[in-house]
Amino acid sequence: MRIRGLEKKEAPWLARIFYRPIEKQFGKMLTPYKVWAYRPWPLIAMSIFSLASARSKVVDLKIKTLASIRAAQLIGCPF
Repeated sequence: MRIRGLEKKEAPWLARIFYRPIEKQFGKMLTPYKVWAYRPWPLIAMSIFSLASARSKVVDLKIKTLASIRAAQLIGCPF
């Protein structure tokens, strides 16, 4: 059984803040974020962590991108 993600109209206002930037970045709202919308505070924490990781200068951006693509390949992610 899968958890149905929340559409923008159904999501709490705090979670709706994330819908537009994600749609702009990926062209659509991704299912994991729709599921995270049930609990906005962990969504915020995860987003802050992702942003900090993306902006970190310790590892070159090209290597980070290659690593994320390879990780997606290994788990069978379609993008």
